[in-house]
Amino acid sequence: MRSRSLSWIAGLVVLLLPACSGSGSAAAGTGTPADEQAIRAIAPAYAAAFSKHDAKAMAALSTEDYEDVDAMGVHTQGRAGIEANMGKQFTMMPANLAMTTTTTFVKFLSPTSAVAGGTWQTTPAMAGQPDKGAWLGVVVKKDTTWLMASSLGAAAMPDMAMPDTTKPKGK
Repeated sequence: MRSRSLSWIAGLVVLLLPACSGSGSAAAGTGTPADEQAIRAIAPAYAAAFSKHDAKAMAALSTEDYEDVDAMGVHTQGRAGIEANMGKQFTMMPANLAMTTTTTFVKFLSPTSAVAGGTWQTTPAMAGQPDKGAWLGVVVKKDTTWLMASSLGAAAMPDMAMPDTTKPKGK
């Protein structure tokens, strides 16, 4: 019985070893230059839709089962949730509020999934609201279109005051 169990475990190890070694398929974690370009285009399209206060266009950039936590900590689920949440938020925002974004990196997890991240900024600044920060998202390829499946937005940390090093330490 013990011999049979060890044989089964050894067989499992042999099957799983290529997956763990990283040499199984170098292409598994890569995408094409066109894929990367399409992923990098999501953030500026999101910013353009935000700047137009177009909640429907923002939602169209996401999967049906999208999950998000924004810089204010609001959790949004689904494409319909994005449209409803952003539509509500736009009624409370100045008409001239605009967003810009950058995509700093794209890391492919597979030919149809990747992680991307960058920065965002809104202008003009609104009192009591973050006006810049960072974002991180998981994107997936559905048919031929890359869509945001999940994201997290974080407000930029305020600048920290540097200690005064000209004063003597001690008493």
